[in-house]
Amino acid sequence: MFRKFCLALSFLAVFTATAHADWFSGPDLQKILGAPQVAVNGYELSRDELNTFYAARNFRPAWDFVGRENNETFSAFLASIEQLIEYHGLQSDDYPLALMRELTSAPDSDNKAKLELLVSDTLLRLAHDLHGDILDLADVYQGWNFRRSDIDIPTTLAAAIAANGLNEYIESLAPKNPAYRQLAQALHIYRAMAETGGWPTIEAGPALHPKDHGPRIAQLRARLAAEGYLPQISLPEPENGVFDEDLRKAVLAYQTRNGLGTDGNIGAKALEALNVPAATRIDQIMANMERWRHMPDDFPPDYYVLVNIPDVSVIIVEDGKIIYRGLVIVGRTDRKTPFIQSTIRSMIVNPIWHVPTKIARKDILPKLRKDPHYLEKLGFVIKDDTNDPYGDDIDWRSMRERDFNFQLRQAPGDQNSLGRLKFDFNNDFAVYMHGTPHQELFKKNERNLSSGCIRLQEPEQVAEIFLAHNKDHWDIKHIEDEINANKTHWVGLAKPIPIYVVYWSVFTDDEGRVNFRKDVYDYDKFLMDNLRPEPASPATQSTPTP
Repeated sequence: MFRKFCLALSFLAVFTATAHADWFSGPDLQKILGAPQVAVNGYELSRDELNTFYAARNFRPAWDFVGRENNETFSAFLASIEQLIEYHGLQSDDYPLALMRELTSAPDSDNKAKLELLVSDTLLRLAHDLHGDILDLADVYQGWNFRRSDIDIPTTLAAAIAANGLNEYIESLAPKNPAYRQLAQALHIYRAMAETGGWPTIEAGPALHPKDHGPRIAQLRARLAAEGYLPQISLPEPENGVFDEDLRKAVLAYQTRNGLGTDGNIGAKALEALNVPAATRIDQIMANMERWRHMPDDFPPDYYVLVNIPDVSVIIVEDGKIIYRGLVIVGRTDRKTPFIQSTIRSMIVNPIWHVPTKIARKDILPKLRKDPHYLEKLGFVIKDDTNDPYGDDIDWRSMRERDFNFQLRQAPGDQNSLGRLKFDFNNDFAVYMHGTPHQELFKKNERNLSSGCIRLQEPEQVAEIFLAHNKDHWDIKHIEDEINANKTHWVGLAKPIPIYVVYWSVFTDDEGRVNFRKDVYDYDKFLMDNLRPEPASPATQSTPTP
């Protein structure tokens, strides 16, 4: 597939006009583009962008459609554009491909003038799409502050055409990270699956276990074979097929690559994942490719920590190599962990938790209604209330949520909700990374359980890595000694580390295999809904056409 992409690019530079392309003059272009709106057969063009593009060319045409040979090559050019759109998971309906083919079938001078503008407008749109410019993800996602460097697309596109470097220019706009290319290859594979009918669904029923038999076993085998977990079977399996060892191994592989519990059984969650249609998986891949197109050009650096929300995982990378992998707990669906790009600069040993008002009202007040001594039992006090620090004299049962205006503070200790270590980084959401006293929660596969903060399973190991560049020897023993001293204190990181909180619901593992994770926040679906164009409507205003 990658070779096919390169071949597609090779067509893009064939229409650069010569200085004698006099079939369409500069004054014509200036007149057309001087109108308030410009459309071709009802398709509205980007007038301002086209003006900038052609101004950089002194309003000379950019494309030569003279002669039968060029008309034939133009068809190949359109095919190459279509391949690029397909490869990059863009929305083909955003581009006037059908209109250009229609105009190509009747190559008179009027249609060639229209094609001149349509080709330039299409390449401008393609360049912006590849650079992640069409949609501002800050309008779509909470906390999105990732940005690519700004590029003057019309001017740089004109320069690339003038230098006969259109191929290289278009290719340079897409993300360079290998993860993006791997997603593009996965998109090709899953589209091929969808074209052959996708995969069958498995009927609802009780959990399936090894050695079970019946018609649902045949459905399971066919489902896994359709996605490549088992060899395709030429003959239909008998209705009383058996859940054998080969099928169990395929189930384990599927569970691993889909972030499920690896027990070899098909329970409710595995069944739900197996019955996700191929079209939804394709949308997930496209959504992840779109998010990649909005990441900074220098992402990721050689040294960083990355939290992946759908995978509920954390990695630490140094010198471009993963030196730590761990489990995390992230925000619930109603208290989502936001996207974050920041830098961890400090650690707090034995932190004090100053409870946010929303959490106090939503989470702690209901517990106080059941147990009026909850604050004392868990080490909370009411701030600045020395007479009744535990609220013993307050009627919690009759208190309304909106009347709960107490500032709560939880002392350091084994019950503290932040655990024994907290890592701070600047953000607009009072989100940080910390330990937790509830280690049992890491046994769950779905760990969207916090109020937005990131809980670490192994905060001491993470601290040892973060503090490796400090002058004191901060090994695990040193860290544990500091914790056991039960004193709250701040430790600065000699080498601050960038942190990225992202949403990769599709990625490839170390062996290049595609992994899917549940779209827990519906971020994939929401993005695709925003990307898909609304039904086209005719231009409401009479606009000049070539």
